[in-house]
Amino acid sequence: MNIHASIRNREEAAPGREEISGIRLKEAEFLDEIRRASPTAVEELFERYHPKVYSLARSILKNESDAEEVAQDVFLTVVRKAGLFRGQSALYSWIYRICVNTCLMRLRKQRRNGTVPIGEYLPVFTSEGKHARQVEDWSRGIERRMLEKELGQLIEKYAGNLSEKYRTVFVLCDVQGFSYEEAARIMNLSVPALKSRLHRSRLYLRERLGRYLREGNT
Repeated sequence: MNIHASIRNREEAAPGREEISGIRLKEAEFLDEIRRASPTAVEELFERYHPKVYSLARSILKNESDAEEVAQDVFLTVVRKAGLFRGQSALYSWIYRICVNTCLMRLRKQRRNGTVPIGEYLPVFTSEGKHARQVEDWSRGIERRMLEKELGQLIEKYAGNLSEKYRTVFVLCDVQGFSYEEAARIMNLSVPALKSRLHRSRLYLRERLGRYLREGNT
């Protein structure tokens, strides 16, 4: 079994105990090669993870050149710090965590000022527990627009206005397709905390899209 098949099985399957041990051994051997900066191992690492790392960085940063720079930084960090990886999580989780942290550091250095206060778009309730303002019902509008490119562009635009902690969980779960458990490991959050952030992000996007469909402006 080659390196790629071993890692892929670890990430996508639920093998028995003996197979897990074999996969961990292969992964350990792969990491040893990376620690020694083996050109073959580094190339395999890059080929396997670059598309996902770049896509994740681009979704968070909204800039292709920044995303490519981050991707390069991520792989340099992985090679340099491979000796620190203890196998407490899957290799891919560790790599994507480095990617997320690198993106967030870049955003903070850029001092982005275009975020919006999410509370303005979340539901408000009366003391009796009823909605204090009309809840947007835009399901029919969404059905009309589902096949239109405009909707995807709006979601990307509004998600880009979220603060880092909300945008990142939205990107991981709803754009990149990570499970709650995977995203929580990458973000170093508990699953309930991640779900809470994701829920608030979705409520915000629902409200923004509802206002757009009702008022016809962004």
